[in-house]
Amino acid sequence: MELTIRSALPRDIPHLAYIWMEATGGLIEALYKGAIPGRQTNEIVEHVFSRTGTTGCYSNAIVVEEDGKVLGGLHAYPEKEEAANPPDPLIDESRLEVLMPFVELHPTGSYYIFGIALYPEARNRGIARRLLDHAESNAKSRGLCRISLHVFEQNAAALFLYRHLGYEEADRRPSVVHPCLRYDGDVLLMSKTL
Repeated sequence: MELTIRSALPRDIPHLAYIWMEATGGLIEALYKGAIPGRQTNEIVEHVFSRTGTTGCYSNAIVVEEDGKVLGGLHAYPEKEEAANPPDPLIDESRLEVLMPFVELHPTGSYYIFGIALYPEARNRGIARRLLDHAESNAKSRGLCRISLHVFEQNAAALFLYRHLGYEEADRRPSVVHPCLRYDGDVLLMSKTL
């Protein structure tokens, strides 16, 4: 069986919603859960990837396939100082507090990995490492010399992988307590020089 890493397409949007929700440890649920009555959170989140011209657009994601089946993916883009996105009308302003540690740890000037995740059956096969290698190549091709990401300090498996691949802690902030978050403790900003 052959693995293929490719740019995400509109048909991959349901997979990208899963990746975001899995990768962010409940952060996406804290922002979107219940935003549209009667709709599941993953259905609501799918709209984010359809918003062209924003950092959340599917065009900023890659997916990994095996025999035509999507196993997971990675969402990343060059992070700039200025806000690149219009406010999402589905996010109630009262929910934005949960984002504060991430806003304070803004990775300006780097290629920012917003999320990486695999479906359970694809884990522990070295696929995440291949996705991260691909992201590093994308960063270099855009002339960026640094790549960064956020991770909850309690996400031990992800933290181990990032450290093993040369990512170092640049800063940290306490996470905001929220019932949707699967982790508490600190949010870490990790970066790697390419």
